[in-house]
Amino acid sequence: MLLLVPPVTALVVLWGVAATTSLQDSLRQARAQTFTTKVLEPTDQVIAALQDERRMSLSALGDDATIGRAGFEAQREATDRADAAFRASAEDEEIRGATRPVTRQRMTRFADALGGLEPLRAEIDDRSLGRAEAMARYTEYIEMATEIYDEVHSLDPDLVRQNRVLRTLENARENLSREDALVTGALAAGRLSEEERLQLVEFAGAHRFLYGDAARELQGSYRVRYEQIVSGPEFRRFDELQNRLMQRDSAGGRPGVDIGAWHTATEAVDAQLAALSSEIRKENTRRAGNEANAVLLRLALTGGLGLLAVIAAILFAVRAGRRLIVESRAMAAAVDEFAQQRLPLINERARRGEEPLEELAAGDAPDGGRAGGRAGERGGGRDSGRFRVTEVDQIDRAFAQTKRAVVRAAENEARANRRLNEIFVTLARRNQSLLQRLLRMLETMQRDTEDPDELERLFELDALATRMRRHAEGLVILSGRPSGRTWADPVRMVDVARAAASEVEDYTRVEVVPMGRAALLGPAVADTIHLIAELIENAAVFSPPNTTIRVTGQEVAHGFVMEVEDRGLGIAPDMLAELNRLLATAPELDLDDSARLGLFVVARLSARHGIKVTLRASPYGGITAIALIPRELVARPPERPGGHEVTDTGEWAVAGAAPPAPPVPSAPQPPSGDHLALVTPPPADLPVRRRQTHMAPQLRRTAETREEPSGTGGEERSPEAARDFMSTVQRGWRRGRAADAGDGGP
Repeated sequence: MLLLVPPVTALVVLWGVAATTSLQDSLRQARAQTFTTKVLEPTDQVIAALQDERRMSLSALGDDATIGRAGFEAQREATDRADAAFRASAEDEEIRGATRPVTRQRMTRFADALGGLEPLRAEIDDRSLGRAEAMARYTEYIEMATEIYDEVHSLDPDLVRQNRVLRTLENARENLSREDALVTGALAAGRLSEEERLQLVEFAGAHRFLYGDAARELQGSYRVRYEQIVSGPEFRRFDELQNRLMQRDSAGGRPGVDIGAWHTATEAVDAQLAALSSEIRKENTRRAGNEANAVLLRLALTGGLGLLAVIAAILFAVRAGRRLIVESRAMAAAVDEFAQQRLPLINERARRGEEPLEELAAGDAPDGGRAGGRAGERGGGRDSGRFRVTEVDQIDRAFAQTKRAVVRAAENEARANRRLNEIFVTLARRNQSLLQRLLRMLETMQRDTEDPDELERLFELDALATRMRRHAEGLVILSGRPSGRTWADPVRMVDVARAAASEVEDYTRVEVVPMGRAALLGPAVADTIHLIAELIENAAVFSPPNTTIRVTGQEVAHGFVMEVEDRGLGIAPDMLAELNRLLATAPELDLDDSARLGLFVVARLSARHGIKVTLRASPYGGITAIALIPRELVARPPERPGGHEVTDTGEWAVAGAAPPAPPVPSAPQPPSGDHLALVTPPPADLPVRRRQTHMAPQLRRTAETREEPSGTGGEERSPEAARDFMSTVQRGWRRGRAADAGDGGP
């Protein structure tokens, strides 16, 4: 839907701009009409009345006998009526929207100035005012009125030009009126002063210049009409009288022009020029009306038809957009359903080698993948041409080809992974076989030597080979295969922990705490030993070499919990949470994260047997790894009739070890240490003297373990049993050497 917003918005904006422009033009024309009726016409009436009153006032001051008192008062009343009409227009609120503030200020100032007409008239009646001063006072009023003409409302440039010509003609008439008033007063007085002659020259030059300027702007019939006026007999007569009055010899004496002839000539010329101005004004008004009608029509077309077009475009856009949205959502749902549901399933089935996969990729989308309309029901199919929007249908076709390519790629990748896993498994199996032979050879060498130093070096080689075997088993486990070592009978948890400790390099730092009589079922022993060994090795690597790694265990409500605690560097909380997620989900091996290979092995083993492994911060600053073994894998020791447990006879030895001999009733077992391996006592034969009976328990136990039980010399120990045996021997030697060093030596 967002794709449709820009074009629809642009269309609405264009319509809004056009409608706004038309509306503004219409409002401008309405303001022009108001300006003409409320401002220009009342102002023209006041100017015309003031011009007539000025001429009559100057004539009266010159004692013109042709001017009657009744006519003089009638003209003043006409001026007062024009003044009242102008004041009403100036106070009308309607002109606020049609005029600028400066125009309203000029109208107000002119209306206030007209209040000074009565004092002016009184001075004229008292003859306390000269003709020149009266002329200036009336002219000042008229000039204030002409300032209101400055504002013009029109959109037609030709109409603007015609209005400008009309204003020029009005200014020319004003200068002609000034000339008429000046000459009338002088002729009535019978004398034209030099100052008045110079003013006459100024006024004549002004109206001649203005009429000439207007004539250059006139076009068509108006220009022809103006040329007829200036070439007519009335204008020639007026021009002749005007030139006679402007001669220098006419100043200072009685003018050689009759006042009646002057009135006749000026009134004829003024009437003709006024008629021309009136025609131009009427034509401008007519054209302004036509322009207003055109603006209103344009507004109707733009606002009405344009609005209908916009609505139709929006409806079409919404319909097309809705269709696009429905099909796009259906397409998106198909892609999402394929990516979230089918692709992982395809990868899993390809990894397992199941067929066919292409039908799975091309199947219909489930109901949950519908994103809108009927198109969503076909969102994941192979068919093409299902979408009405061409672009969406093309995307669907390309997506169908992509799915088939993805399936082929998944099959090829799974096939390559299987081959690679087979190679790894083969190599790991070969290494396991060689390492198993190496461990047996080391066991034989350990039994054949009696040199403690050599035996210690052999034991170190044994531990190193055991680690190598565990790493080889890790490759097998990551490939999804069993490790290869199996136990048939349950093995005590403490022995599982000891076996795990013996598979790490720093086994001497590991302290295995007694864990009770609980045992682990045979099928889970090998993987659990590997799992605990990985946790112990991580603890050893990430902790100082002088610290102890403590392995504890106990039965809980949901099974058996084994804890591996170190006093190392610890892990940041966010990293700890990430590692716990890895252990809980058992993801596929990330080749870029080889540093966590052991954790991937732990996650795979824990998922195989349902063991829950959790990492948490240790009170010592390190990490405590908790492995919760489910109750289904935990075994209890058998009980004798009567509810008593069988004594510790070692019947749960490591798989492959020699069968235990029956217990000796005459010699009690020495108390076991915290992390000493379980040793099976020798079989009970004829009473014999036991060597080192009075030695310390630890040394006596070491000596006893070096004696081969009778009846078992022909059987081989398993590597695990040999490792337990050698661990016990080495601990005894170290304690003996420590005791000799404490005594000061020989």
